[in-house]
Amino acid sequence: HLFDISKIQIQNMIPATSLLQTVSKTAIQSARRQISASTAALADISVEHGRGEWKTFGDPTTYQPGKFQVCTYNKISPDGLKKFPESQYEIKEGETAANAHAILLRSHKLQESEVPHTVRAIARCGAGTNNVPVARMTELGIPVFNTPGANANAVKELVLAGMLLGSRRVVDGINHMTSLGEQGLAKERVEKDKALFGGREIKGKTLAVIGLGHIGASTARDAEHLGMKVVGYDPGLSIENALKLP
Repeated sequence: HLFDISKIQIQNMIPATSLLQTVSKTAIQSARRQISASTAALADISVEHGRGEWKTFGDPTTYQPGKFQVCTYNKISPDGLKKFPESQYEIKEGETAANAHAILLRSHKLQESEVPHTVRAIARCGAGTNNVPVARMTELGIPVFNTPGANANAVKELVLAGMLLGSRRVVDGINHMTSLGEQGLAKERVEKDKALFGGREIKGKTLAVIGLGHIGASTARDAEHLGMKVVGYDPGLSIENALKLP
């Protein structure tokens, strides 16, 4: 009887297995058709560049085969440009880079007309990209990069210098002494008038830092070293920058 029951169960399973195979084949074929349709709609690579063409060179008279040309705007640090081997890269400024494959810039406000058809990438030597038309470059298939944190230390030092200058009224004192010097009164008034610009110490004062990215975290850390009380706010605080906080 056990044998008969097993046989019945096996016989009953055969149609179910066939049905599953049929359903699976149908589902796979349907999925393939959908993928093919989506690929055709989304992956049209007949035109790589959004403006209709993507050239290897723009000016044949200055084109150097085998070298990538990098166009620079503003003054880019020579130490940074040394990262591009001369055997592989050619560095040119502004409009002289007619065959630019990449653009490096700082504060220059880039216009689409300044982006040749040869450009493959744009890099902003700084944190923000507000001077680059990112949306339009995305449409054209040109990625835009930035360098967050590259100038964080320099900005932090300026912030701290600004706090010290403001709290001790250093600039006011300089301007006052300059004026006295022009009147010929500097020597006799220097001791008497210095009390006008006593200022205040920043030690023990509270510093509120809004935004705790590379610059904010670094500023908060050094401000605490100067004896300040630090509070901060950043709804998008990353783990990396949180670990840098004092």
